[in-house]
Amino acid sequence: MKQLIRKKSSGFTLIEMIVVIIILGVLAAGISTFISLSTQIYTESTAREQLVSSARFAVERLNRDIRNALPNSLRLTNVNQCLEFTPIIESTTYTNIPVAPEMKNNTISVIRFDETLNDTWQAIVYPLNPNDVYDNDSGKRHEVESIVDDALDEWDIVIKDGAAIHFTEDSPTQRLYFININATVEYCLIDGNLTRNNILMAQNIVNTGPFEIQPATLQRNAMVQTHFRFERNSEQVTFNNEIQVLNVP
Repeated sequence: MKQLIRKKSSGFTLIEMIVVIIILGVLAAGISTFISLSTQIYTESTAREQLVSSARFAVERLNRDIRNALPNSLRLTNVNQCLEFTPIIESTTYTNIPVAPEMKNNTISVIRFDETLNDTWQAIVYPLNPNDVYDNDSGKRHEVESIVDDALDEWDIVIKDGAAIHFTEDSPTQRLYFININATVEYCLIDGNLTRNNILMAQNIVNTGPFEIQPATLQRNAMVQTHFRFERNSEQVTFNNEIQVLNVP
């Protein structure tokens, strides 16, 4: 009978196993580092994008609101942390308003406009500073009530309660604005949060004196300078913006 020849079973040596473990460890470390860096880059990019988007939205909304502000109605409140102003509802050109030494009257004549007159509106002419807008005794602002449509191109607007009044002075450009003094807009930067009438607009803002008002001169309209620095996850975005108040008294 032939004798059966047994073959020796082959296997891994200890050294080979150690080498394989080391190689796998190096590969695992490299892959984990790559994944970690990719995740970090994605997280930082996402945070930066969110920060920029939030900043742009808030700044753009602020720009549009200020450009529609009544001239010389802008003022700083709450230790310069808030910017308050009155939006223009409608503007037109007047053809006749009662100004001394003319007799007081209960109507003003204006060129037609598109909006529907509301009895919550006030008519204001030639405001030169915030007191002219917000002081009830300034004589610049008067409540209106209704329209008497007795001409093709003009309207006679009746003063509220039919009261005979005087405006303090004429506007050089005969501009008349309609506003609602109870619907002012206020932007505030407090504790890193930018709000518009107490509604959150943006977060993560470093308080660096956010608002400055430069009064109008003979060469230019009034300007509002805003200074915002947004910070989040070590990312920073700075907005230094100049906004021109487009309307003139």
